[in-house]
Formats: sequence, structure tokens, C-alpha cells
Amino acid sequence: MNRVTAKAWFLLFRPWSYTATFVPFLVAAGLFGSQAARWGRWGVGLFCGLLFQATVNLFNTWGDERSGVDAVPGTVRTTPQVHDGLVSMRALFFAAAVCALAAGALGTGLCLFRADGAWHVDLPLLTAGFVGFLGSTNYSTGIKFKYHGLGVPFVAFLMGPLEIFVAAELLHPHATFATLLDGRAPGAAAGFALLTLPVAALVCVIMHGNDMRDIPTDRAAGISTPSTLLGPRGALALYWFCHLLPYLVCAKIVMTGRAAFLLPYFALPLTARTLWKATAVYRSHPDNPPWRGLERASGGIHFLFGVLYAAAFACFKHLVLE
Repeated sequence: MNRVTAKAWFLLFRPWSYTATFVPFLVAAGLFGSQAARWGRWGVGLFCGLLFQATVNLFNTWGDERSGVDAVPGTVRTTPQVHDGLVSMRALFFAAAVCALAAGALGTGLCLFRADGAWHVDLPLLTAGFVGFLGSTNYSTGIKFKYHGLGVPFVAFLMGPLEIFVAAELLHPHATFATLLDGRAPGAAAGFALLTLPVAALVCVIMHGNDMRDIPTDRAAGISTPSTLLGPRGALALYWFCHLLPYLVCAKIVMTGRAAFLLPYFALPLTARTLWKATAVYRSHPDNPPWRGLERASGGIHFLFGVLYAAAFACFKHLVLE
């Protein structure tokens, strides 16, 4: 493999995007780390999650190229390596399939654990992993959630509450699921959903920022996204909402006396700058805003906020599911 081909593969895998997997696992570690004794499983699960994300990234490029979406004039090709002839469609599909199969096999193995001298299957973890497998292989191929306006909410769910749940189950086999359904803690599920909402919202804005940029070309290609359905003004409003929602959740937690949840507010200046730029672009061209770089800026905020959010959880041994 020559240097040019190696660089092409590096860009196709998009390793800079893997913070979207790292953050949910880090938040789960902050939530349950003080009670955990299975960090090896957590680490293997993180690697498995990275394989799933690699699957999504590769299949996304393959699906976009195959469907002709990237052929629409004016389309911004995030990964043009296949279009430029540096990597073949066959090789790209093979790499994506290998990542998917490796993630599936490794994830299935993680669903087995030994307790009380016997082997057990963590069915909730197996179910969550299967949903993740379906999501990673059907984003822009198969069912094609991305092309039917479901890409943003589906990814927010997969890389928010679902991935945090998976990481928590790896730290405490079967304990997280049992706690969520414990009749003695009727608000446990709602509490878990609330605490995972910031991660889901910030993953949402990464995808949504990309869709905002592509409103004209997606419409030309006949693709439905929240941005194409809402139009520029509505898309900007949703962008604001998803960016600010995590801070509202932190404010709610701070009001219970947990001042450590002021930590994520150190990301607020970056959020304010990103929102100001997005709004300025919209005001200059309200009919067709030339948004660029929103997904990159939102990705940085997602990572910084996620690290600080996990650190805030680590300050308390008993917070979640109260």
C-alpha cells in the first residue's frame, strides 16, 4: 500500500469522529465507575463501539456513492476517495463488512459473563448490541435511515442512551437493566433518560450541522432530513435547541446541590461562538445559508462537554437513578 492509498483509507475511516463513541463510554464510566470491577470488559466494549462507528463511516461513503447522492452538483464530498478512484467500491464494501462482522462477533462474546461458578448471557446487552448492529449497517444502506429523515434522531439514540447503557452493562453485567426496571425505583428509567440526554443532544447537533450545510443538495437528490423538512430557519432553531438543552439539564442537576455539574459550562463559550456564527450566516443569506464547518465545531463542543460531564459524575458515587 503506497502513501497516497494509506492516506485515502485513513480519511475514509474518519478517526477524528470517534470521539462520538468515546464520550458515551466515558460518561458511563463517570456514572458507574466507582462501583465497577470490570474495566477490561469496558475497554473491549469501547473497541467494539469504535468498530461499529468505522462500519457506519465506511458504509456511509459506500451508500452515498452507490445511490448517486454525491453526484448532485454542488455536493460537498466529505470523503471523495472513492469518487477520485483512490479506493474501489468493492474494497470499501469489504472493509465495512469486515468491521461489522468483527464488531458483531466481539460484541456477542461480551454478552457472556461468569458469575457464581456458571456462565450467563446478558440478554439486555445482547439486545442493545443487536440494535446497534442494525443501526450501523442500515444508516445509509439497507433501510437507509439517513435518506428518510431518521438519521439524526436514530444516531442520537444509538450514540446517546443506548451506547451509555451498553457501557454501563459492561461495567455491571445485568445490573443496569435490573435497576432501570426496579419497581422500587419508578423514576429510574426517566432519570437515566434525563442524564443521557445531553450526550444524545450533542451527537444530534453534529449530524444536524452536516445536514444544514447540505439542504440544497439533499433536496435536489430527493433526500429527507430534519433540515430539509424544517427549512433554514427551522433547522437553525433546532440547532440552537439541541446545543442549549445539555446546559439546561446540568442546571437542573446543579439545583439539587451538585455544584460539580457547573463544570460543563466551561464549554459554553464555544457553544455561544458556534451559535453566533451559524446565526450570522443565516441572517446574511436566509433563503440559502452557506453553512460550513458546523459539524466540526459541534464535534469539538460534544467532546469537551462530554469530558467535563463525565468528570462531574465522577465526583459523586450515588447520583444516577435516584
